[in-house]
Amino acid sequence: MRFDVPVHLNAPVHALGEHAQPVSDAVAGLLIDEKNAERYGYTALRTSTLAPVQLAALAAAESLAASGTPPRRISQLLHAWTYHQGHEFWSPAHYVAQRIGAVAAEPVGIQQMCNGGLAAVVQAACRLLAAPAAGPTLVTTADCFPQPGFDRWGGDYGVCYGDGATSVLVDRAPHGRSVRLLSAAAVAAPVLEGMHRGDAPFSPAPTSGVKTLLPKLAKKEFLTANPALPFGPIARDAVTSVVAQALRDAGVDADDGRLRAAALPRLARHIMAEAYEPAFREVCAAPVVQLGTDTGHLGAGDAVANLSDLLDRVEVRPGDLLVLLSAGAGFTWSAAIVEVTHP
Repeated sequence: MRFDVPVHLNAPVHALGEHAQPVSDAVAGLLIDEKNAERYGYTALRTSTLAPVQLAALAAAESLAASGTPPRRISQLLHAWTYHQGHEFWSPAHYVAQRIGAVAAEPVGIQQMCNGGLAAVVQAACRLLAAPAAGPTLVTTADCFPQPGFDRWGGDYGVCYGDGATSVLVDRAPHGRSVRLLSAAAVAAPVLEGMHRGDAPFSPAPTSGVKTLLPKLAKKEFLTANPALPFGPIARDAVTSVVAQALRDAGVDADDGRLRAAALPRLARHIMAEAYEPAFREVCAAPVVQLGTDTGHLGAGDAVANLSDLLDRVEVRPGDLLVLLSAGAGFTWSAAIVEVTHP
């Protein structure tokens, strides 16, 4: 999908959990063994005593201040998340809108697991194209993974989870630090939805807090029941195809000299080195910047957090291109090409 009409991602920020749990403490506390700690490469995970939506409200307020945008100007607020937001029968998006004073906004929840942040950005951009009179959309994400409901260090394969929220203002004009969205693409593989469901029967009520969520158990059950399903090749093909499509839609060659940096999901080091990075490099020459080793995977927030960190850590100039790659259970992979306008 090519965005010929200007769509800007303004003031991307992240509000990380206020505490950092070092990997050394996790190993000493038997939360992760030394072998996996070394393989995964995380130095620390961010943790918070706040509810996820409270972190989202902090990130949203920072985006509005940095972009100079009054809360009442927001016409829509999209909030994406993967895990428990603090209450069961309730709208987190409306909470964020109320907390920041976006009283004229339509709050909408986005559920696409860890791909939710980038999916929400694309939905916001499409709304601007479809409704010329629509005002800007604020996109937020938030996830926290505290015990006893979630085992952030050892409950999953190839990833550890950190607490944090993100926010970005999607508008037609640049405000503050900004990039222009040139294109976005997505590829899905619903055949893999059972990887996060496993063999467990459908439950009549939420089990959050009743038992510890261990995604790796569902994955093991799914892969055992489907030994011939080629998950690795499916994922590899998805990464190459979605990045190649986003580049084509943006009119950018794989080795374009403007490609300044790329950021991939904040997964474990060995997963990136063995799977994601080789697939990415088949179709794009943008240097991959390693992010997330000191935060962990931020649920639905990786893509926007990565954009914020790229603008903070990479020396970019107007006209430089950045590549964002996102992935979420189900599975869906998304890629976006953005052009730096106001670094």
